[in-house]
Amino acid sequence: MQKPQENEENHTSVAYLSIQSYTLAMRKALVVVCYQNDHVIGNLGSRFAKMIEKNIVAKIEEALDYNDEIFFIMDSFEEGFFKTAEGKRYRIKHCLRGSKGAELYGKVGDYLSKAHVIVKKTYGSDGLYSSIKGFDEIDICGVETHLSVLANVIIARTANPSAEITVSRNAVAAKDSEMAEQALTIMESMGIKVI
Repeated sequence: MQKPQENEENHTSVAYLSIQSYTLAMRKALVVVCYQNDHVIGNLGSRFAKMIEKNIVAKIEEALDYNDEIFFIMDSFEEGFFKTAEGKRYRIKHCLRGSKGAELYGKVGDYLSKAHVIVKKTYGSDGLYSSIKGFDEIDICGVETHLSVLANVIIARTANPSAEITVSRNAVAAKDSEMAEQALTIMESMGIKVI
């Protein structure tokens, strides 16, 4: 009996199919944190926050191209919240529910219907923990690097200890650039890929 002939083309096809199947099975997510008017152009905003808009939009477009899940983590407060123990920690009222300040900033707002929205009442989102479980790759961007971004990176890491989590320097911003750098260093020490 004659042995079937092997050729390089068959090996290449099998290898390609294996890689393609693995890629299709991977779950990827983009998390955009607090990219809202009050955090970008309002009392909490900064020129740095405005500068990252194009980079965040590019990340959203890429996520849509690959059918990745997109999450918008957004502040939303009632007026009475700022009288509570937690609310008194905030020096400035912001992102009041239904206000213009609570809306997504600029072109990022055009993608609201394409994403999962998770409302939060403090720096980290407890809703993110359950929503982000089971993802293999997570890309996180937004504002403020040393506050809400850092808190939600820690939540994503806790929910997914073996996931590759990436934070791009050109897609996060903070008023305090020194604190932002320290936060990125802390993220790197936790195994976050800071690029």
